[in-house]
Amino acid sequence: MSLSANKPLPRTALEPVCAALASVIRQRREAEGLSLNQLAERTNLSRPMISFIETNGRIPTIDSVARISRAFGLSCGKLLAEAEKKLEL
Repeated sequence: MSLSANKPLPRTALEPVCAALASVIRQRREAEGLSLNQLAERTNLSRPMISFIETNGRIPTIDSVARISRAFGLSCGKLLAEAEKKLEL
């Protein structure tokens, strides 16, 4: 699936990168052996919020993405780039 800047999504649809970001966050958390609670503690976000983000139930704010990225030792750009790369597969 490739990104297309020329085709707007319906107002109620989410950007595909949102689902890809949710997947990347979950995969990174699991690869590092972190529980939802541990990631929540590292980010100062609630456990339910981390769960909502990972299941694509909520779109994270830039602040949340920055906190999660830092918890993984990454920049926001690197985390988003991983999500975009997932879409290109």
